[in-house]
This record gives sequence, C-alpha cells and structure tokens, in this order.
Amino acid sequence: MEQTANITSVRVNAKSREKSGLAKLLLSMAKIGVIGFGGGSALIPVIEEEVVDEQKLISKKDYDEEVVSACVTPGALPVEIAAGVGRKTFGLKGMILAALLMALPGAFLTVLLLSVLSGRTDSSLDVIRYISIGLGGFISSLLANYAYKTTKTASREGRKTLIASVIIMITVFALTGLKSLFSLLGLEKIADSLIKLSTFQVLMLSFAILIAVYAVQTFFKNKKQKSVKTDSKSKRVSYSSIIIETAAWLGFAVILTVPAILVLGDGISYILKGFASSFMSFGGGDAYLSVADGLFVNTGMVKENDFYGILVPIANVLPGSILSKILTGVGYLIGAEQSGVQAGIAGALAGFAISVAASGMVFGVVYWIFRTFENVSFFQLVSKWIRPIISGLLLGVMVTMFKTNVQTAGALGYGKAGVLVITAVITVADLYFLNRKKTGNLIPLAASAAAGALALLAI
Repeated sequence: MEQTANITSVRVNAKSREKSGLAKLLLSMAKIGVIGFGGGSALIPVIEEEVVDEQKLISKKDYDEEVVSACVTPGALPVEIAAGVGRKTFGLKGMILAALLMALPGAFLTVLLLSVLSGRTDSSLDVIRYISIGLGGFISSLLANYAYKTTKTASREGRKTLIASVIIMITVFALTGLKSLFSLLGLEKIADSLIKLSTFQVLMLSFAILIAVYAVQTFFKNKKQKSVKTDSKSKRVSYSSIIIETAAWLGFAVILTVPAILVLGDGISYILKGFASSFMSFGGGDAYLSVADGLFVNTGMVKENDFYGILVPIANVLPGSILSKILTGVGYLIGAEQSGVQAGIAGALAGFAISVAASGMVFGVVYWIFRTFENVSFFQLVSKWIRPIISGLLLGVMVTMFKTNVQTAGALGYGKAGVLVITAVITVADLYFLNRKKTGNLIPLAASAAAGALALLAI
C-alpha cells in the first residue's frame, strides 16, 4: 500500500514538473515574441539567452543544431527555432505551442493596428517607436555578446581555431554589413563600391566552401566516409516521427483555415498562395516582401496602397517575424475588403496558421536530415564552423539595428547623431550588465526600453 502511494506521489510530482516546465517554455516564447524587434536573425542570440542561459531548457549544442537547420530553410526563422526548442523539451505539444506563442504577439498587434489605423495617419505608432529605440540597443548588445561568446568558445579549442573563427566572422561581416556601416556613417561613395550579400547567399556560399574543404580533407587523408549505422527499426521510428510531425502541422493549419475557406470568396486561393510564399521565403523578412508583392499585390488580392502604405510600415515597427506579420496582415486586408472586420479576422487567422505551419513543416524535415546524419564528417564540420558564420551575420544585423533606430527616430523628427549615441551607450551598458553583473536579461531589457524613450525625449 505504501509502495503504491509512493509511486503515485512520484507520478504526480513528475506531472507537476512537466506542467511547470511547459509553462516556463511558453512564457519564454511569448516574452521573446513581444520583445523580438529586429527580424529573424537578430533573435538568434535573444532566444539563446532565454532558453539556454536563463531557463536552461536545452543545451548549447542542441540549440546550435536548431539554428543550423533554421538558417538553411525557408520560413519564419524565430518560429522555426521555437518549434525546435519546443519539440526537444515537450514533443509535439511543445513544438506547436512554442511556435504559436513566438509568432502570436507580432501577428496579434499587426491585426490590432490594421483595424485601428485604417484610413488614419501612423501617429499612433509613435509610442512603439519610442520604446523600440531602447530595445534596438538591447538587442544589439545580445548580437555583440553572441559574437563574444563565439570567440571565447573558439579560444578554448586552441589558437588556430580562434584565429580561423575571427577571420570567418570578419569576412562574413564584410560581405553582409560593411556596406550598411559605411552608409550609416555617411560615406556613401565607399558604400556604393561595396557588395552586400543576403543571409541566404552567405549561407549557401559558406556551405559550398565547407563542401570543398571536406572534399579536400577526405582526399588527402584518404579516408572513406563511414555511413551512419541504423537498424531498420530505428529508421522506421525516425521516418514515422517526421510523418507524424508533418501531419500535426497540417492538422493545425486545416483547423485554423476553415473559417477563411467558409467566409472568403477566394479563401482557398489565398491559403495555397500563403503556403507557396512561405516555402519561397529564403533570405529573411525583406526578401519575403518581394514574394508577397508578387503573389498578393500584383495579382490584385491586396491593394498596393494598403500593402505598402499601412501593412508594411506596421510590420516593420512591430516585434516578431516579418513573414508571420505580413501573411497575417494580408489575410486581414483581404477579408476586411470583402466582408468587413469579422471576415478580416478569419483571413488573419488563416494567414497566421499558414505562416507557423509552413515554417514548422519545412524546418522539421531539414532538422530530421541533420539529426539523422549528425555523425557524418561533413555535418560535424558544419557544426564546428556554423557559429562563427552566424556571428558574422549577426554583427551585420547589429549595424542594421543601428540604422533602423536612425530611421525610426527620423520618423519622430530626431537627427542621426543623437540617436546613434543613445543606441551605442545602451548597447555598451547592456553588454556590461549581461557579462559582469549577471543580472539576466529582464532588467536590462526594461531599463533599455525606458532609457531609450527618455533619452529621445530629453534631446
């Protein structure tokens, strides 16, 4: 009897811990969704700081694998990483809920502001603009901190690894951020002479180089690639897992798109185009705007003035994935134009579901491939050098964050010099507190948002 009671107690405690852990995961995803200014790549260190360092939900190695898979797939990058973290910690349930909560804040605010700002000026966005200045500095500190941690990790592996990592970071930054840096400094002539590659182009170039390095190493070492040994049973389990995940995403999408199919005259067309646009969204948020333009604006589903005059400015000033915000907003605009606000909400719900489900499906397949062949030498090579590559990309994103702050403050009537100083001071201060004071990220985050707004008002 006593033994039965002990077993019951253990089960209750385990279930309680699981609920507590799931709540911690979902709160973390929602928090990042709210503060996630700067686009997908900018959120890589933000998510790492929260789920690896703060909450300790997954290991750094597992997180890096999620990032590798997300960076080489189309879709909403932060949503994909959230799905990976959720699945690693709580399976299918965690995967869908984590991805949903990562995308929800930005998508919800997009619909809210679309319904409020239709036919009005964008002065109502000023509060968000003031807050975003400080948050831009905070996120910049996390981007710089990611690169700093990369050099620390490389130094522990030896001087050669450290030197190679620094060279990779500088090279990637030169290809992605140097043009923006010179432009930000007002050196337009130099900026015009430089090239700027997209994140996707840099990743593809990096993978091509790694393939070449792997081929040369294999040739000179005269080693044959060992295949990964898996028995038929483990293969069946592995195949079944990706099939179940894909079915879960499709079921999630079907449930949330039914209202749009029933209400919108061209609901099925919009849903199909939404999936197509998500699968075509290589290269980040800015690249997705061109995809959405071709599929929704040029085809007449959304008016050009509504898309570029209202939706794009709202999406750019709000946190979260550009893909999720734009696709949700397009659904709202289509529905509201046809039958009013209720139809708009149905369209927005469909767009939101598509953006999350499509991202989750594609990411799941790529991550499954990566995990299946993780012991293959080439994938080990990728795992070793992907972090310096990402660090270089994020340093370029940091320049973009500074540039975005200048543009945001310009819309409020402030000059460039003062905004750059404010952003730089906040970035350096946050770096100090994150690394020296060990305060976590919540206090610097709140202080940065307040300091940025107050500093602007003071000047």
